[in-house]
Amino acid sequence: MSAKGRVYLAALAAVVIAAAAPAADAETRIIARSGNWVAFGGTTDKGKPVCGVSQTAGDVYFGFKFFDGNETYTIQVGNKAWRIDNGTKLKVAMNFDGNATWNATATGFHFNDGDPGLEFTVNVNERNQFLTEFRDSAQLRMQFPGSMTPDLVLSLNGTGALMEPLLACVRNLS
Repeated sequence: MSAKGRVYLAALAAVVIAAAAPAADAETRIIARSGNWVAFGGTTDKGKPVCGVSQTAGDVYFGFKFFDGNETYTIQVGNKAWRIDNGTKLKVAMNFDGNATWNATATGFHFNDGDPGLEFTVNVNERNQFLTEFRDSAQLRMQFPGSMTPDLVLSLNGTGALMEPLLACVRNLS
C-alpha cells in the first residue's frame, strides 16, 4: 500500500473510532478533600451537571450527588461483594449517630465499572437535615431490613469540611 493509502486508511480509522465514542464522557474533578472523603463537581457521562461527596473504603463506595434540575439528592452505595440484579428493590435504613432513621427503598444497579450498587433519593426539602446530620455525625450505619445483606458502617470523619465546597458547587450549577 502506498504512503498516501496508509494516510487515508489511518484517517478513516480515526473517524470511525471518533464516531464510535460516546457523545460525552463524565468529567468530574475533585474540589475538596477531607479525611477519606472528597467533594466533586462536573458533568456526568450524559453531560448533566453534578456535584457530590463520596468515599471509597476498600470494596465499599458511598456517595451522594445532586444533579442539576433534579428535586432530589441521589445516594449511591456499592460493595464489590454484593450480588444484586438491576432493578431489584431493597429496603434501606440509614442512621447518623443515633439520630432519627432515614428509611428508603433502594433500586439495584451496576456502576459503569460493573460493580453492583444500590441507589435511592433524599428530597431536596430534607436536604438541610440530611446535610446537617452528615456533617455533624461521626458514623453512618446502613442496614438492609428483610435481607441477608450485612450492615455497612462508615466513618464520617472529615465530612464537615466538605459542606461549603459542596454547597458552592450546587449554587454554581444553575
